[in-house]
Amino acid sequence: MLELSTPFVVETSFRLPGLGLLVLPAASEPSWLTACSLHTMLTVRLPASTQYSLPVIGTIEEISHSDQLARRALLLDFDPSIPLSSGIYLQVEEAPSEF
Repeated sequence: MLELSTPFVVETSFRLPGLGLLVLPAASEPSWLTACSLHTMLTVRLPASTQYSLPVIGTIEEISHSDQLARRALLLDFDPSIPLSSGIYLQVEEAPSEF
């Protein structure tokens, strides 16, 4: 069982057409994000302060830009009309086995 008690705080997010929403963590990246394997499936709950309240499925991914170290991020399987705001806390849980 994963220890996902440290919240995921959004630094920035952007749409990847056809893939979903890529969400980068704030500077205080939770330790579980790097401890989990790439492509680990998770359930992500968005805060009630957003217009989206249903849980969504996400996976742990890794991105890198030239001359920068690779970073872990969440790729959410949903396509909102606007990206998530900086500073939002996401509640992350293990995905149910039926997904």
